[in-house]
Amino acid sequence: MQTKYATTFLAITLIAVMMIGMQIEPIDAKKAQVTHTRMYGSATKNIVCGDKLCSEPDTPKQSPTTTEPTNSMSPTNTCSKNSIQMKSSCSSFNIKGATVRSSMFDETRGVTTIKIQSTDDGKLTLNTASSLLDTIAMILVDGEESNDVSADDSKITIEFYAGTETIEIFGN
Repeated sequence: MQTKYATTFLAITLIAVMMIGMQIEPIDAKKAQVTHTRMYGSATKNIVCGDKLCSEPDTPKQSPTTTEPTNSMSPTNTCSKNSIQMKSSCSSFNIKGATVRSSMFDETRGVTTIKIQSTDDGKLTLNTASSLLDTIAMILVDGEESNDVSADDSKITIEFYAGTETIEIFGN
């Protein structure tokens, strides 16, 4: 008796699977319905421009690296070309692995922004007044809080990776 029920159950299951299978089209049949228009060479001249799509906007090339640092400080800046304004004082600096392209102190926000062009991992060391170290709240390297900062006596050392463009010192 159990064999009869098992055979009937198996037959019903098999019929159900076959009916479902007949309703599903094979994937190869779907692929055959799609027409591909492949274009190569001169047929793509208005689609591909060099190494990018023609619809992509042109990005300006960066100017060549300068070894001479430049500063574009706030209007009250009295710092020399080789120093960075932090709060009310000028800080000399030493940088390895990059060049300082510009720096600016924003009095309303209390933020010093230093633009650099880094070719290697490196360090920026600022020689500051020791009283200034207590006022620094946060340092961002390319928009992310940096944990690779050390401060002792009157020096702040900020480490950065190759490709870094901006260092911001808050609360100075």
